[in-house]
Amino acid sequence: MRLLVAVLCLVLAVFAQRRFDHKLIDNLAFLSYGVAGVLFALTFGDIALEREVTPAASAEPGRARFAKSVRVVTVLLVVALLGCLDFGGNRFRPPGFLLWGGGVFLCLLYLYLSEAPKAFGERVAALFSHRPFSIPRIWLGLGIAVLLGAVLRLHQLDVIPADIGWDLPYNYTDALSILNGQYRIFFPANQGREGLFFYLIVLVTRFAPLSHFSIKLTSALVGIATIPALYLLGRKLFNPSVGLVAASFLAVNRWHIVLSRSGFRVSLLPIFTILLLYTVVRALQSRRPFDFALAGWVMGLGQYTYTSYIFAVVAVFAGLAAYAFSTHPPRWRDLWPLLVLMIAVALVVYAPLGRFALEHPEQYLQRAGLQARLLMSDPDRPKMTMPLLWENARTSLLMYHVYGDSNVRFNVAFFRHFGFVSAVLLVLGLFYTLRRWRKGNNSMLLVMFFFLIIPMTLAMLPHEMPNVFRAAGTIGPALILCTLPLLAVGKRFQELSFTYPRFDLLARFKMSSADETYEFIWQLGRRGLLMLLPVLLVALLLAAEYRETQHFYFHDFANVLPDRQNVSIAKEMARQMEAYGDLESCYIKVWPHWFDGRALQTYLRRQYGAWNPEFHDLVPDQPPLSSIAERGLIILHPDDTAGLERLRAIFPRHATVVHYLPDGMPGFISVYVER
Repeated sequence: MRLLVAVLCLVLAVFAQRRFDHKLIDNLAFLSYGVAGVLFALTFGDIALEREVTPAASAEPGRARFAKSVRVVTVLLVVALLGCLDFGGNRFRPPGFLLWGGGVFLCLLYLYLSEAPKAFGERVAALFSHRPFSIPRIWLGLGIAVLLGAVLRLHQLDVIPADIGWDLPYNYTDALSILNGQYRIFFPANQGREGLFFYLIVLVTRFAPLSHFSIKLTSALVGIATIPALYLLGRKLFNPSVGLVAASFLAVNRWHIVLSRSGFRVSLLPIFTILLLYTVVRALQSRRPFDFALAGWVMGLGQYTYTSYIFAVVAVFAGLAAYAFSTHPPRWRDLWPLLVLMIAVALVVYAPLGRFALEHPEQYLQRAGLQARLLMSDPDRPKMTMPLLWENARTSLLMYHVYGDSNVRFNVAFFRHFGFVSAVLLVLGLFYTLRRWRKGNNSMLLVMFFFLIIPMTLAMLPHEMPNVFRAAGTIGPALILCTLPLLAVGKRFQELSFTYPRFDLLARFKMSSADETYEFIWQLGRRGLLMLLPVLLVALLLAAEYRETQHFYFHDFANVLPDRQNVSIAKEMARQMEAYGDLESCYIKVWPHWFDGRALQTYLRRQYGAWNPEFHDLVPDQPPLSSIAERGLIILHPDDTAGLERLRAIFPRHATVVHYLPDGMPGFISVYVER
């Protein structure tokens, strides 16, 4: 009976999503989704998947050892803070970095070794033992998921996306400044940005030259690493099967693939959100001081990733408050010293960035201030009222199912952020988890999911579409919610299978020859078939999600990427200028909203500001025309017919080449001139 209800819920959810895809955003679609979710929660809400949050048996001895370690931990953290005194002028310096990083590292190492010295020795000895090597099936499945995710994130990475856009040239410049020895803590350019991603780019340049490709490769590698991170979170919250299926859905998730191939620092937000939730849940289950210190380290380091990560930190403490109402509430008297340790480590790790924020608040808050000014300064914009805020929240929640980002650099305009399968499963999983919110760490998962939508909702301009960047932290929690209905149904299949004998069916096959007859007997049973059905269902759903994602990114998305059909005008200009050979004799006449000069100079591997080929007017006795001694290359906008005629009059000896985009539209004109 339950399985029939599951089929009914799936039919209703598919019907609702089909209406959404046809932009029929009406009460019937919402009602169908609501009935499907409520019915699924009522039918399968008694099936437990989550791990219990009762602390491990070793928690009490761990706390006792921590009480003896307080002095050592305090000294090491103070040493780390002293290192921050050397970080004046927004610079990491070797002596201070050694004290700061070394103090935090030694603190973590000391707590780890003091809590389980015997276990650590056994693990080291096991590395050099000669035990037979075997790979668990769950690891094999995870390896396949990571491989599939790597293919989708690395395939044609040098080609798609082709255009570097407006922001990535700043990433190039900042990474170049690090290579030149300027180790900034915060990067003030482009309204201010956190710098961990730029240091990762520099790490990648040890294997590939600094370029648009190496910047994209950095975010792609981060995206690949996020897949096993989500497996760890799913395993810690529920079980290895949840972790594996969630990681597999992440491998083929279109939203995450766009982020992973973008070259933007926001690619760090999903993995750090996942790791923060993982380490906090791990600490709550083990009650080991090392785990709380590790959670603090992730909490502090995440502040160097992306601005909206602060909402993940707020979500952790909101989740702890919700955790107090769980089935097994914690003994806060035992827990608060460990939480203090977590906060202390987080603050020490954040201290260099915090110092910069205190010394230069106008630079640190410049990006948030810009968005606030956009929201409040324009008199023609409607003011942010409660009805408008509610509309923004509704729009934000519908980004998974109806309409997403309108920016064609990061989405097919207005297309939903999730695939069809994951969008359907998300509703069922959300209702299932809401019914069981007090069980396990479900409250923490739900709080993290909803809280990480807030930064996008608050920053949305009136009637703006959801932004793929600001809410990217929800990807991991959302995909775990997608996984739960499949595993709940699978567990029901497993329970049903145990009502049948292990082998109750026989299949006989006979083969005869001139001399003898061979008979093959194949034993199987309804138990095995019922246990195999959920695996096949998951495989089919993942295949459907993969097919949709592959077509979305490599066909639909590639065709809308600027500047039409994934052709970058700035990149094509750079190719023509490099082919000409003498960059000092190449010039571009400015035209409104045409190309990005920073992008052009990044493609040419030139430091922005040191060389500028752009000019405004064609005056014979003024630069750049007066500086052309023998010959030169001048690039014009295809609509600049007046400029083309004037060039022909000034330089009778000339040659004109029109460069076309794949759709037949002219992209730019190259005019080769001689005196």
